[in-house]
Amino acid sequence: MKAENIVDKQNVQLMLRQQGCQVLRVTSRKTRAVIEIQQPSPQLQKIAAAFTENVNGQQRQAFYAQVRSCVVHWHQEAQA
Repeated sequence: MKAENIVDKQNVQLMLRQQGCQVLRVTSRKTRAVIEIQQPSPQLQKIAAAFTENVNGQQRQAFYAQVRSCVVHWHQEAQA
């Protein structure tokens, strides 16, 4: 990971916490960091993309947004 991406990883985590998001996990990939959060802020919800995924036979809605060089994602259980 490039030096500027490492700085982004730290800064984005700080920004998310300041917006009231609980950071659950940070995974560093080859080119960017992937940050999993509990609940998104309204700012993240505005720029997020959604998709449906199946995990262990359960369907849930997942969302992601790119913030600087990081990918921020969260899950929401699908309503039956």
